[in-house]
Amino acid sequence: MERLEDKPDIVGVINRPGGFPRNGGHKTYSNIPYYRVETVVEAKAMDGGDGRAQATRYAYKIQQARPDRPGLYVLSIKPQHFQVVFSSPIGPVASEHTLWTDLNSLCAYVYSLYDSPSGHTLYDRTITWTERTDLSAPRWTVQTAKGCHTDARITFLGDPWARRTTVLRVVKDDQPSVVIKEAFVDCKRRFKEADLLEHVHKDGSLHGVVLHISSEIVKADGRDIAFSRADGTMTRIKYRIVFADTGYDLTIAKSVNDFLKAVYDALEVHRTLASARKILHRDMSLFNILMYPQWGDRVGLRCMEHSPALIDDVLSGQLRPPEDRKARCVVIDLDNSAQLTTGQANAIEQKELQSRTGTPAYIARAVSNGVPYCDPVTIMSKKMPLLDGAAKELYIRILGEERYNKYNDSSDTVHGGIPLPPLESNDVREKAEEMTFYHRWEYDAESVFWTMYSALIRVTPADFKETETTVKNLSKAWKIFRNHSIPSDPTTQPDPRNSLIELTRNKFRLAFPPVMDLVADLLLELSWHVSPSYAMMERLPLHDDHLHEAMQRLILTYLVNNQDNPIPLVSGKRREVNFPEPPKPVRGTRGGTTEELQRTEERERKQQQERLLTEIQAKQTGSGGSRGQKRPRDPTMSDIGPGSKLRRSTRALSRKK
Repeated sequence: MERLEDKPDIVGVINRPGGFPRNGGHKTYSNIPYYRVETVVEAKAMDGGDGRAQATRYAYKIQQARPDRPGLYVLSIKPQHFQVVFSSPIGPVASEHTLWTDLNSLCAYVYSLYDSPSGHTLYDRTITWTERTDLSAPRWTVQTAKGCHTDARITFLGDPWARRTTVLRVVKDDQPSVVIKEAFVDCKRRFKEADLLEHVHKDGSLHGVVLHISSEIVKADGRDIAFSRADGTMTRIKYRIVFADTGYDLTIAKSVNDFLKAVYDALEVHRTLASARKILHRDMSLFNILMYPQWGDRVGLRCMEHSPALIDDVLSGQLRPPEDRKARCVVIDLDNSAQLTTGQANAIEQKELQSRTGTPAYIARAVSNGVPYCDPVTIMSKKMPLLDGAAKELYIRILGEERYNKYNDSSDTVHGGIPLPPLESNDVREKAEEMTFYHRWEYDAESVFWTMYSALIRVTPADFKETETTVKNLSKAWKIFRNHSIPSDPTTQPDPRNSLIELTRNKFRLAFPPVMDLVADLLLELSWHVSPSYAMMERLPLHDDHLHEAMQRLILTYLVNNQDNPIPLVSGKRREVNFPEPPKPVRGTRGGTTEELQRTEERERKQQQERLLTEIQAKQTGSGGSRGQKRPRDPTMSDIGPGSKLRRSTRALSRKK
């Protein structure tokens, strides 16, 4: 295990043919694969420190990368005593310091490695590793109730002493990818992700929300794999879900316009999920909004009634049939979602909406603080943005004038609400502290904004060369954003991320490459609508999705105005910062890699060529159907056409004027 800075003194391993290489003839070993480690022993001298912490840290690292090891024993030894530690999703539990004269306890530790006591499940036999010849990360075979998935690789790792979310991806060249998610879920949790997804798609599939194939409680020897605290305050049980749909991280975007189209659709899907299915996501983040979707089999699954119009419909000026309305995004991970009893955001009778949940870097400021207040400057508000020109005409053509007017402000409203009269800062704080916090729809929209900001300052435009100045400006902004954490207790103190958006236009642009000045301007304008504490208004906004509407209008305007300037990006390349980024407790991505996207696109190109060749041959042989028969729509063409359709639409609109 020479790749570790701290090396265990002793490891118990599963042997391999040929054994393990030694370090240059020494007694120590090198290149011991972590997936073969069964236990770890940390030895300390009589006057040395306590080895428990170090042994426990090894358990943390091993279990994080081992979905097949729900429980793990490690041992800390000193000349005068030893201590056994059991690590599981409810955290590490240690025995008392035990004298060496107590051989029964030592034998119990060794025996438990082979036959563990009840409640200390060591192995999940439904998931097994396959060693690779170069000893790199293994591939996994996962046996589910509905089939076996082979050659899976881990793409996301969670905290092994909590939910321990692990995401595996199965990629085959000749078929769509499959994603498998495992997590240890608190049994007291009211909403389960699989149940919510069943509800989402039950009365017609909502395109843009991930579709799952199966879900199950994972068992070992016929019993649920579960761990409970000794005081009975928590029990975590292992769930597994297999998803049909997948996609790619937003940082994989090939152009800024592709990125913004995915975000526009994510906002539309989110507001539809809340309004039509009464489900509030509550964890919109870079991990949970994927682009370039790869859709699974939906044969026999009808579309939801009143399926929403998406960005390709609006930009083309042509509303596609519901079954062809494929989103540019896929929204995943409903683990933290809540099902509303009504469609209103102020349904505070639901205890879940009063909890603070989200990913620290992307969480809305009010949710992070636990009070409906951020900073005095956020009380200032901007009215709902108005559209003009081609953007307005495309919007009204597809979405209708009634929807457009529904969100527009009157002379005394802001986003449909009435702002507070000017108050002193202390008065605002007192009012905020008296109010009951609950999770509003606009907080998820704000999380989408922070997701946009975090991704767009790190993407790399084609042919862009960093300078010392650009790296310095990026690093200054990124450090504020990346270091954000959720306060342990509710507070009315300003969120540190406010400093990123309380800037003049020229200073705000500094974090972005010069070629992205207009993108920076878009984000700054979005921040003017994200900033206000709408929950503090004298009268709340009339529509829960008012912030979604404002953000989508601004994104639509940008896309219409910059259709011929997509700003190509180096897919998957992140701009560098001038400081070492701290290790993250959650590693990886829920989406695929750039290489996988390239392979998928190549496969789809070949499939499209084969379909076109088949059609040509059918026409030449006269077997292509009778004249006048409607040719089936090729679903892959929807990803090709919007650009050219948009140019035709905007030219037609300009002629009308």
